[in-house]
Amino acid sequence: MKIKREEIKINYKDIYNLHIQLLDVYERNQKDRHPYQKDINFYYRQLNFFSENIVQKIFVLNQLIKIYEKNREPQIKWCSETYYLKQNEDIEKEQIERWYDQ
Repeated sequence: MKIKREEIKINYKDIYNLHIQLLDVYERNQKDRHPYQKDINFYYRQLNFFSENIVQKIFVLNQLIKIYEKNREPQIKWCSETYYLKQNEDIEKEQIERWYDQ
């Protein structure tokens, strides 16, 4: 049986709009001055004054997103460490319970 695979067609305008939406979320959730504000300002100038076509704009938006995500790395690391620590504790607890049940 052959599975029919649907193609998702997305154009540059859709990609551009998705980047804009993501940046909007990052900016709305930013409480304090961003530690990389100088870089952010630089890329916004690039976006507004020097990007000539949509592909260049997407590239600049992508750089901005990377800057915002760089600031979130400690949070992401903490979340993953906490998750795996809890998961390991649960596994050890189950193993101990099984050992006592035998």
